[in-house]
Amino acid sequence: MRSAVVMVALVALVAHVRCQCFSENDNLDIPASSDLSPITDFGLELFKELFPYNSTSSNFFFSPYSVWNALTLAYFGSGGNTEAELESVLRVTDKVSTLKNWRTLEFLYDMRQRNKSDYTFNLANRAYFDKSVALRPCVEEILQNELALLDFSNPIEAAEEINQFVWNTTKGRIPRLLNPADVSDARMVLTNAAFFKGTWLYQFKTSQTQKHLFYATPEDYHFVDMMSQKGNFRHGVSEELGAHILELPYTGEAVSMYIMLPPFISGENGFNAMVERLNGTLMHEAFDNMWRTQIEVVIPKFKLEQMVENELIDALSRMGINDLFSQQANLTTFAPFENLSVGKSIHKAFVEVSEEGTEAAAATAFISWRIAKPLSPEKFECNHPFLFVIYDNLTKNVLFMGAYKNPKA
Repeated sequence: MRSAVVMVALVALVAHVRCQCFSENDNLDIPASSDLSPITDFGLELFKELFPYNSTSSNFFFSPYSVWNALTLAYFGSGGNTEAELESVLRVTDKVSTLKNWRTLEFLYDMRQRNKSDYTFNLANRAYFDKSVALRPCVEEILQNELALLDFSNPIEAAEEINQFVWNTTKGRIPRLLNPADVSDARMVLTNAAFFKGTWLYQFKTSQTQKHLFYATPEDYHFVDMMSQKGNFRHGVSEELGAHILELPYTGEAVSMYIMLPPFISGENGFNAMVERLNGTLMHEAFDNMWRTQIEVVIPKFKLEQMVENELIDALSRMGINDLFSQQANLTTFAPFENLSVGKSIHKAFVEVSEEGTEAAAATAFISWRIAKPLSPEKFECNHPFLFVIYDNLTKNVLFMGAYKNPKA
C-alpha cells in the first residue's frame, strides 16, 4: 500500500479595513452545489504557475485541494478588496455558499472514513492566532473547529503544536512543516493538511517489475523500475489535450489515479502543449469519455517529495491574489481590530507509487491529432514525461496532482 501527503501553511504577519460577519444572514441551510469544477480550474491554473513544465530536469507534486482549502479559510476571514481578489481566484461567489460546500465535502470525506472506506483520505484545516488577537465571536462560533489560539511569543512550543497537528493528519508522512523561526513574528498561521493512502483495485505483481528505459528527452534516458500488467482498464484519447489517458482505480473505485500521456515526438514537445491546453472542462470531458478495453499497462515506480515556500505566494500573486500578502490585507472578519496579513507560505507534499498502490500527503502549441478507438490489446507505456492526478470520481475533485518527467531529478 502506498500513499500521498500534502501540507500548506500560510504564516500571517499583519493590515487594516472594515468588518462584517459572513453576511447579514449566515444561513447554512442552503443546498450545497454539486459543481466543484471551480476548485479544479483553480488547481490547474496554480499548477501551471508553480511548475516550470518546460523543464526536462524536474518533477513536481502538490495538492491543489490543500492549497484551495487554506486560502478558503483566509477567504472566510477577509473583507473588502482582499475578499474580492480571493473570490475571483478561488472561483467562489459568496462566503455562505462556499462554507456550505466546504462543510459538505468535509462531511462526505469524514463519513467515508467512518464507514471504513477502502482508502484513507484525511483533511484538516486550522487557523492559529496569537493569544492576544481578539477574534469575532460570530466567526469563532461558525468556525469553532478551525480556529485556535497559540502563544507565538513562545515560537518553539507554537511550532511544535502546529507540527503535531500536521503529523497527526498526515500519519507522520510530514513530520515537520514549520520551524520556530517561521512563526517567531507571526500573528496568524493558516494550515491545511491532507493525506491519502489507497491500494490498486488491480495490483501489479512484483515479479513483473523490470528495468526499462525512461526518456526524459530523446537524448536523456535512464533505466528505471517499470511495473506492468495486462487487464481491462478504462482508457481514452483526448484530441483536444493531445494525450492518451488511463484510469488506475483504487480499491472501492471512489478514487482513481488518471495518467495523461502525451505523444513523445522528437522535435515536438507534446508535454508542454498538453499542459498549456489543460483546463477543468477538457479534463472532465476526457475522463468521462473513456472506454474499457484489454490493455497492457507499463508505469514506473516512483517517489516524489516536494517543498514549495514563497514561490507559492509569487504564483498566487500572478493569479491575482495580492492584498492578502501586503499591508493592504483585510482580514477583519476574523478580527476587526487587528492588522493581519500573510507574509510566508509553506507547502510540503509526498507521493509514493508502487505495485500495491499509492500513498500521498501534503500540508502547485496545440497538437491536433486523431486516433481511432484502439484495437485490443494495446500498450499504455509511460516511458516518457506524463501528468497524473489522484481524483475523486464522485465529486470530480483533484486531490493531488503531479508531473513525472525525469527519474534523476
